[in-house]
Amino acid sequence: MSEYIKILIVEDEKIVAIDLKRRLTKLGYQVTGMAASGQKALALIDQELPNIVLMDIHIQGDIDGVEAATILQKTHSIPVIYLTAYSEEKTLTRASATKPYGYLLKPFSDRELHIIIQVSIERYQSDILLIKNEQHFRLALEAARLGTWETTADSHEIFMGKSPEGNLQPISDWKSFFRTINENDRQKVSEFIDKLRGNKGSTAEIEFRVTPDAGKIYWYKLYGKSFKNRNAGKHQIVGVLQETTESHLAKDRLAQAATVFEYASEGIIILNKDRQFSCANNAFYEITKFQPRNLRNKELPFLTNRSLGEDSYHNIWQGINKSGHWQGEIKAFKRNKETMYAWLTIGFIPADVSDEKQFVVMISDITAIRKTREQLTQIAYYDNLTNLPNRMLIMDRLKQALAKASRDASLLGILFIDLDNFKRINDTLGHRHGDSMLCFVSQRMLAVLRESDTLGRLGGDEFIVIVTNVESRDALIKVAEKILECLSSPVVISNMEVVPSCSIGISVYPDHSNHPDDLLQMADTAMYEAKNKGRNSYAFYHPSLTQQAVHYMTRERELHHALMKNEFLLHYQPQYSLAKEKITGVEALIRWQHPVKGLLSSAEIIPVAETSRLIVEIGNWILTEACRQLNQWRAEGLNDLRIAVNISIRQLADKHLQKFIADLLQQYSLPAHLLELEITESCLQDELIYITCLEQLKDLGIPISIDDFGTGYSCLSSLKNLPIHRLKIDQSFVKNIPHDNNDCAIAAAILALAQKLNLQVTAEGIETYDQIDFLSNLGCDELQGYLLSKPVGPEQIPYLIKKLPGRLKALKF
Repeated sequence: MSEYIKILIVEDEKIVAIDLKRRLTKLGYQVTGMAASGQKALALIDQELPNIVLMDIHIQGDIDGVEAATILQKTHSIPVIYLTAYSEEKTLTRASATKPYGYLLKPFSDRELHIIIQVSIERYQSDILLIKNEQHFRLALEAARLGTWETTADSHEIFMGKSPEGNLQPISDWKSFFRTINENDRQKVSEFIDKLRGNKGSTAEIEFRVTPDAGKIYWYKLYGKSFKNRNAGKHQIVGVLQETTESHLAKDRLAQAATVFEYASEGIIILNKDRQFSCANNAFYEITKFQPRNLRNKELPFLTNRSLGEDSYHNIWQGINKSGHWQGEIKAFKRNKETMYAWLTIGFIPADVSDEKQFVVMISDITAIRKTREQLTQIAYYDNLTNLPNRMLIMDRLKQALAKASRDASLLGILFIDLDNFKRINDTLGHRHGDSMLCFVSQRMLAVLRESDTLGRLGGDEFIVIVTNVESRDALIKVAEKILECLSSPVVISNMEVVPSCSIGISVYPDHSNHPDDLLQMADTAMYEAKNKGRNSYAFYHPSLTQQAVHYMTRERELHHALMKNEFLLHYQPQYSLAKEKITGVEALIRWQHPVKGLLSSAEIIPVAETSRLIVEIGNWILTEACRQLNQWRAEGLNDLRIAVNISIRQLADKHLQKFIADLLQQYSLPAHLLELEITESCLQDELIYITCLEQLKDLGIPISIDDFGTGYSCLSSLKNLPIHRLKIDQSFVKNIPHDNNDCAIAAAILALAQKLNLQVTAEGIETYDQIDFLSNLGCDELQGYLLSKPVGPEQIPYLIKKLPGRLKALKF
């Protein structure tokens, strides 16, 4: 055996090392190398692994033999034999800590050397075998997810190793582990151990719960045997610890599955490998009215080739064989021949789960759901008020109509219809009567359309007509005129005659587009053009309309940014009192300092803003800035100066306007009569919400003026009943005074009416001295126009207040 043993000599005395090599060679051993230091020894071991290392303790280098052996122990499993001349207690203690295989004091004989090498080799082989067996045992325990435990009859100390994650973890502190055992199980665990201690030769097992973390529960099973250890001479108790959490969970899942199977509202059926009935739950028998005796060893009646049809039967089972499951709706018959619609889910149970492969079938009676689905289809595709196709169905029919028009190379028309002033009907008569109006209108339009045409309701007061097989645009005009005409007759709603009208936008395939969404959008855009033309009319789409819409969208986005970046400012145009011969007020006019286009007027702002809620935000900014500026002028001594601000109809509809203005007056310490609000005549059309707002503003003490008076359709009773303080004659009536007799007559009539109603009058657009002379002779109160001053920045107003009266005194009125 010695011829196979390789030995490394670690000795710093060269003569001793050579002599030792000679003696070992003589004894039949192979010397792999000689090292005078620990570092050299470790390097030689890395080059060629010896079977034994003969180590002198006191050697050259930074580490001695004991330290080298310690390092060697951590990296390689090689027996070390110390050959040294030192035997003092301290050296022996250090050397023993490395667990050497031998310790020879120099000098020693060849026989002593040979014996200790042979003994070390045999011990090493025994240690390797023991380690291998222990490792095998440990791996077996880990694979089985088992731990070990032991105790003795005369000791209450327990050593336990548990393996919750597959790795053995020794538990030397039994008391700490015992505290993790569920409090309901601690007593029976203690009794279990005491029983084994008191009954030699007995075996037992117990299962208990451990809760090491809050909310987590682990299950363990202890197996124990009590016996007398012959080697130790003591009564010993040993056993294994197994985690059974997964087993418990599996049992719970089985119990849950059994409960679901028994009490589920869906029918559950198990089929054998031949697809024949095996068993079912109570719900199945309740749903289908079948009994076990009707089905045993048979196919389910509704899953047969005959009931499903050859193709369906083949597709279902082919799908199951391919993917392991199938689900879908079938028509079936109950035992009593009653028809039902069923939703089936079929799953494949592999053979490794049970003794042989099986199938599970779940059946739900969806007859009621199917009826509900049909009702929902009506709801989903038809308007519930007029019973006309809704947007979803309209778009589907439009796609089909476009496909047919493409095949037939024919024209197709889209008419987008919006009722005029429909909001007034809802606001005045109520939504119930508004709904009645929509039903009347839809029936009238249906009556004049062809059966091949489609009339649908998009929502609100918007309708769509799809006109197919169109020969020319003239045919679409005739359809539009028919619709306008059929709506021109009065409709009696709530004992009131209402004459409906509509605006119609028309787009044409293929002239405008071949995409359904684009055609609908184009017809919508054309409808707004019809409204702009005065309503109760139609308009064809033209690309310029889209350009205009894009301009409005772009400008609206720019206005949003301008408001955020504080790019707006106010200019002020003086209002001159003829009686007081001074500037008594100014009108605030918004301007936009555009980063690219420079200073823009209100005409570039207000029309776009009024098409969205942005007008409210901009209007509130104007009110705030005007009040701030008026406060500043008052601080400079202009205490009686009045400021006029234009208010849009959307602002009047804002229920927070009155409080907003009240807060501004308080914030800037302004008398209410110095803030005048200018409204347009459209606000006087008996809209309750606007009238209420005007009354609230009157209660604040805010004077109200009607801007551009005479250009709208004011009801004269509004002037008498509403809190109006001032009329502003529109510049279109002032421009040709005194040369145009009609303008002179209109201006004179307005002034006479105002005087009778005790209203103030301001004339806009003053550009000539003759206009001033004419209006002053008729008793006009105030003048405003470019002749007096263009709108200017706030810093110029104090200057104009001082200089303008002197300049006007030179005139003779």
